[in-house]
Amino acid sequence: MRRAIALISALLCFCWISRAQVNLEEEFFSLPDSVTNSYLDSVKVSIAAPNDYWMIGVFGGASAQYGYFNPDRYLLWQFQYPVYGFSVVRHFTMFGIFPNMGMEFGAQMNYEGYEFKRSSETGYRFTESGAYKAMMTVPEVFFLSHFHIDMGEHFKLMAKVGLYGGYRLKIHRILDEDYAGVEEYEKYVDAFRDYDRRLSYGVEGGVGFGLMFNPFEFHLMVTGKWGWSSFWQPDYVSPYYYRFAYPLDAGLTFGVYYQLTPRYGHTRAQLKKLARKMMADQQQQKP
Repeated sequence: MRRAIALISALLCFCWISRAQVNLEEEFFSLPDSVTNSYLDSVKVSIAAPNDYWMIGVFGGASAQYGYFNPDRYLLWQFQYPVYGFSVVRHFTMFGIFPNMGMEFGAQMNYEGYEFKRSSETGYRFTESGAYKAMMTVPEVFFLSHFHIDMGEHFKLMAKVGLYGGYRLKIHRILDEDYAGVEEYEKYVDAFRDYDRRLSYGVEGGVGFGLMFNPFEFHLMVTGKWGWSSFWQPDYVSPYYYRFAYPLDAGLTFGVYYQLTPRYGHTRAQLKKLARKMMADQQQQKP
């Protein structure tokens, strides 16, 4: 699974480099020497396809933490907010054929953690380091492939998937009543143990929709994260018995983006470049 995701990411990076370039001259037309009514009736006017364009934006929301544990644990979803960050998006046409592709990279302040559930049958609740709940603050960076389908002038559907990496910056544990007041556990309420892992990384993806009112876009996304770095060293109990605990989180964010280059048409710099080229061509054609 991980190798497949890595290969897909590499392919999309290659497509980013090899994307087609727009020839501005081909988007303009010249009138014939004699303009007649029959000529005007034959002219077909079509809406131009969207450009390959850049945009930058900020987003915020909340996330829900869960986890995948071995041995199994009874878990509850816990919610943390605010999640906030920024990203840069580059839309491009892959192989000059598929205009729905893009790449997105950015950074965000996020959370990880877990909460053990008390068994309704036995009343027992698992603990880790004397705590039944742990919350971690995790700044992250991400690099995602970005797919979009424009449905009309002002609406689009989006999907994205890629990799993320982060660092577990802070932790706060809530001790079980049986361990409250015990110095061995109290001193680690807001501190990491030697066997706790600080680096976090894995795969991230999401789906959502966007509203486009050039040059602004408004995105609503539902995202998911599957962490590949356990909360702790798997052999901290015994070199012969491994215990895993991987993040498995979800999030909901709302973002506001600004189009750095126009979605349709040309920038002032592009038009100036085209005008200079046309003037140079005319000078060369003179006898």
